[in-house]
Amino acid sequence: MDTRAETGQVAARHRGRAGTVWLRAWLWCEAAWRDFLNLVLPADCVVCGADDHALCPGCAVLLRQQTGAPFRAEQHADALMGVSGDPLLTVFAAGEYRDALAQAILAFKNHGRTELGPPLARVLARTLTAALTGPGPSDQHMCPAQDINPARLIPHGLLLVPVPSTGSGWRRRGYDPVALLLRALIREGRLPEGLEVAPVLRIKTKLPWHRAHQKGLGRAARRRNVRNTMAIKAKKVRNFRLTAKPSGQEIVLLDDVLTTGSTLREAAKTLELAGFNLRCAVVLAAAKAPSGDAETSGRSGGAENNF
Repeated sequence: MDTRAETGQVAARHRGRAGTVWLRAWLWCEAAWRDFLNLVLPADCVVCGADDHALCPGCAVLLRQQTGAPFRAEQHADALMGVSGDPLLTVFAAGEYRDALAQAILAFKNHGRTELGPPLARVLARTLTAALTGPGPSDQHMCPAQDINPARLIPHGLLLVPVPSTGSGWRRRGYDPVALLLRALIREGRLPEGLEVAPVLRIKTKLPWHRAHQKGLGRAARRRNVRNTMAIKAKKVRNFRLTAKPSGQEIVLLDDVLTTGSTLREAAKTLELAGFNLRCAVVLAAAKAPSGDAETSGRSGGAENNF
């Protein structure tokens, strides 16, 4: 008798042989194309440097382990905490901004490694599902993704609002990292059912001499830099129509990295003034906020760079 059947273990289906000829042919062509690209444009793992992998199998396991238990992160962002110690906004993070997660995000955002979008999108999908169907908002630490209670369904009509990238950030990278993550989520069918992407936020245009990059600023300067920088887009947005008066429609904010919380707080204020009801925010990673009026950590400085 098969011992795996007795213990309830079954082989992973995604690792089995493709059942149809056309699917086997497709996978063969995909592997051949990937090998050709690795020959013409050699790549290495962003974590360990292994050849021919954007993220090698071992480091992919480390990334899943690091992001397997999403947690409440707003208590580490002083811009999101009130004077009495109560959180102004609930934020769920997939993991801490360090090790494999930090290196993957940094390479994806600042070094043009857009092939890391799909694995980071899977991390984001698990965090979204855990934030909306896992333990309640009073829990500081959440259960692992595999322990989520499927009976707690995501309400339909919940809007997922991404924090937009600035024009200078888009020109510097050539893409919007959060938008790429969302496209990967939708393409792989991993967007939780009941969520609708609503890109209703925009960055106001600023004169060149009034622009400053968040990376080189401390806590107070970051808050000043993003104050009154966001607005609601026109009534018509691509693939989405915004009602004139949202009347308390629930939304979830989405960003990549949480540092001081200044960007999320400004986005939340803009949306609430427009009539939305903010449920929570979700980020890929929570970084240690810089202290004082100067950046003290180079790695956390590279985290929050939407502005």
